[in-house]
Amino acid sequence: MHRASATRFGVWTMTADPVVVEALARSGADFIGIDCQHGFFAFEKAARAIQIANLCSLTAYVRIAMDQLGWVPRLLDAGADGVIAAMVEGPEDARRAVAATRYQPAGTRSYGGQRYGLRSEPADPRDLRVDVFAMVETASAVRSVDEIAATAGLAGLFVGPVDLALALSLRYSEAPADGDWQASVEATRDACHRRGLRAGNFASDGDHAARLTAGGFDDVVVSSDIAVLRAAMAEQLDRAGSRGSR
Repeated sequence: MHRASATRFGVWTMTADPVVVEALARSGADFIGIDCQHGFFAFEKAARAIQIANLCSLTAYVRIAMDQLGWVPRLLDAGADGVIAAMVEGPEDARRAVAATRYQPAGTRSYGGQRYGLRSEPADPRDLRVDVFAMVETASAVRSVDEIAATAGLAGLFVGPVDLALALSLRYSEAPADGDWQASVEATRDACHRRGLRAGNFASDGDHAARLTAGGFDDVVVSSDIAVLRAAMAEQLDRAGSRGSR
């Protein structure tokens, strides 16, 4: 995966419900993010979500926290196409994330076979290069964004917009008007493009996603299952007049 590829739109799942995962996988998105950092995914449920995405021919990325790197080999064995490493503080964290996805001698991953031989892989497993993204969402990551982007094996960086706002002592609602926050977002995008990497970001809805792609982001998560459910139900309740009648 490299920046010359087309813009991609993603969907995000936190609920760990297989029916919801399948609905998202059949939505027409380019990839699905399976949130093991904040969602309700125990390992077995994450593996099932990956399997559903695979069967729907949808690229499946799994977001994990740095202290979850031990999950990575098993998630890749289950068939994940890549990893989004959250709360990366600097290049050493990025190198550790990449190493967890690579077989020896390039990395630390132990061989188990992709879904135990049920999913195809290269004749030489050392040639398997899954996508690895680092999230830039801390003050330390912003300061070292160029060094992070230089990490061998990275497919790209994702902005973590809400945590980045918190790192700058802002509420997320204040962030778009804040010059330091905006400069950090742009620095992450630009660091990717200087290295030929993909720049990713998270949108709140389709209109926001369109603005992000117009602003140069290559991979944009349009929304999550729980956010869409909440917004859609609130809209329907408003239209029904139920909330105004109480």
